[in-house]
Amino acid sequence: MKRYILVVGLYLFMAALMAQTGLFDLSFGQDLAEAHKALLAKGFQESNRNVLSVTYKNDQIPGLIYLEIRDVLDTRAISSWTVRFDVEDNAGMIQKLIADLTAIHKKEPVTSDFDDRWEWDLGSTYGVNMFLYEEQSTLSVDYTNANEYWN
Repeated sequence: MKRYILVVGLYLFMAALMAQTGLFDLSFGQDLAEAHKALLAKGFQESNRNVLSVTYKNDQIPGLIYLEIRDVLDTRAISSWTVRFDVEDNAGMIQKLIADLTAIHKKEPVTSDFDDRWEWDLGSTYGVNMFLYEEQSTLSVDYTNANEYWN
């Protein structure tokens, strides 16, 4: 009986994890090979690969500098990802991304009074942090997993 409860709990945990789908339909725990195939089908091109991450570019997405997916936990699954945008000539992109992320995650962001930072708590150890760099021309959207830093 204990084993059954453990297995059911594991499946529920994985279902909740996969429900955390974000920008470009990526999810925490998504198989790296499946994510790679899906990104290529969306017009992304791999631009760099190392042991812990793969970086992609897509010239069809306005302002996109790069998308980096990471497997820091060495599970052949996405543990976190970052999307970097050039927003220097497109101030409306920031508001659009805030609206898109709010719609995707079905919650309003927590904002900072001190700098241009927005955060969405996705529960457990997951979150989305979006911030505008000091030079005001680069925006980063980071899907984070605190477990990356605890292991």
